[in-house]
Amino acid sequence: MKRRKLHLLLLAAGTAFTGVASAQLTIDQATFTIQSGATVTVQGDVTSNVDIQGAGKIVLKGAANQNVNVNGFTIPNLEVDNVSNVTLTGPAKISGVLTFTNGDIILGANNLTLTSAATVTGASSSKYIVTNSTGKLIKAALANAAFAYPVGNSTTSYTPVTLTNAGTSDDIGVRAIANVLAGGTTGTAYTKEVVNNTWDITEAVAGGSNLTVTAQWNAANELAGFDRTRTGVSNYITSPAASVGWDLLNNQTTAAAGANPYTVTRAGFTNLGSFAVGTRPVLSALLVSPKVFLQGPFNNGTGRMSDALRTLNLIPLTEPYSSASGSSLITPALRGSGGGETSTASVVGNAAGAATDNTIVDWIIVQLHNASTNAVISQRAALLQRDGDIVDVDGVSPLNMAGNAPSNYFVSVKHRNHIGIRTASSLALAKVTNTNYDFSTSNSQALAPASLFTNTAMTNKFGLPTTTSVFMMWAGNGNTNGNVRYAGPLNDLNVLLNNPPLSGNKLSVSPNGYYLADYNMNGSVRFSGAQNDENILLNVSLLGNKIVVNGQATF
Repeated sequence: MKRRKLHLLLLAAGTAFTGVASAQLTIDQATFTIQSGATVTVQGDVTSNVDIQGAGKIVLKGAANQNVNVNGFTIPNLEVDNVSNVTLTGPAKISGVLTFTNGDIILGANNLTLTSAATVTGASSSKYIVTNSTGKLIKAALANAAFAYPVGNSTTSYTPVTLTNAGTSDDIGVRAIANVLAGGTTGTAYTKEVVNNTWDITEAVAGGSNLTVTAQWNAANELAGFDRTRTGVSNYITSPAASVGWDLLNNQTTAAAGANPYTVTRAGFTNLGSFAVGTRPVLSALLVSPKVFLQGPFNNGTGRMSDALRTLNLIPLTEPYSSASGSSLITPALRGSGGGETSTASVVGNAAGAATDNTIVDWIIVQLHNASTNAVISQRAALLQRDGDIVDVDGVSPLNMAGNAPSNYFVSVKHRNHIGIRTASSLALAKVTNTNYDFSTSNSQALAPASLFTNTAMTNKFGLPTTTSVFMMWAGNGNTNGNVRYAGPLNDLNVLLNNPPLSGNKLSVSPNGYYLADYNMNGSVRFSGAQNDENILLNVSLLGNKIVVNGQATF
């Protein structure tokens, strides 16, 4: 059967159509008017190189995919009623109503522009605008009224976004892109804790926009570890250099609204570009690299700490500080971006690998304190290397105290069975420049405790009476109460002897394990014999004095 086409090569202006059904619609240098209330139903492709006149409507109702190329010219009203979808093969503009009845519009590399008066109706998770390439949905002259962009990055991923512009009226374009990249539009894709979609939002005239962004997604768009109770909209900043990166702060996160779909809103965006929803991966970076040594596993011969827990594959892959078994009392509930940090076996449990300066010793906690009030405002679990460097969960990168703005902070460090320390003065921390701080060079590097006893914030004693040039965190704080004592109430000898794994048996040697009472951190607990933990408590930490109490400074 011969395929039917309607070719309109009309040269006379004013030609009107009130009801045309055709396999193809091609308008070539003609004036084509669809009268108000009239409908032109097309089952094939639509091509035009002029604006279509009138207030009527074109309905795309094919049985197969339909191509539309109007070369950037205007269609007054358009209805999509094609379960096989519609594809733009050139840019297009709509001045009236875009109606979705069935099927998607796939933009490819072409923009679809809605004039300032145009509206969209009927869009849903099964019928919307697919921005699968560089093409955007553009709303002309977006101003104070909220406008919902019904977009998704594929025919199976609907991630609309609603924008309100409190700034200068502008043509605002949106496309949804699969994945969230570390560099906004470049870099590796995040694999957890984000909605797996980036909203690329642009303006025709740079500057002047002030957007409120409400992002929407479904549970199927969430990657592993995504926390709906604490999330937010983040914008990737490209300049100035000191601010480059994702910009979401901890105090800008909130619980998502709705129930599949979900939404989250944030206002005040004046820098447009890449937007994402999530927590840790898209929180604003804040970099710091403290250096500390733990007294318990310190080896005076090498000037490094033992990595016995690593060689025995005992270091947990998830930070231990949020759980009771890992010492929940060491700090208040984890704030900021902290809690549930995970690493990999290749980083913390490579028993076969030879020890290097960068080999991991254990998990540790780093806190940020308000420089005026000393209050803890954020904390993260991190990894401690043999040479004292504290690094992020990949085992090598500077620690990212994500979600905190560049400012001055006190920085404190705590460990599950050592006494915590805090910087003696505040540090100026930045987003893209790492700040190093070495506690181990002097006792003056740490805040001095206000104590009646002879202890100091740190120690350079390695066994009685050996000293070293390295200052270390005091060992033996088995009950995580901020002090070390051999006798009296809440003493750490009781933690060692009278609780599992020894349970009162001085001759017992525990199986290998991850224990609070493992004061020398060699993977086992023993009261007597070689490498026993009672010796670390009494003779190394307390220097042989059973009545001395080593206490943590107040912070």
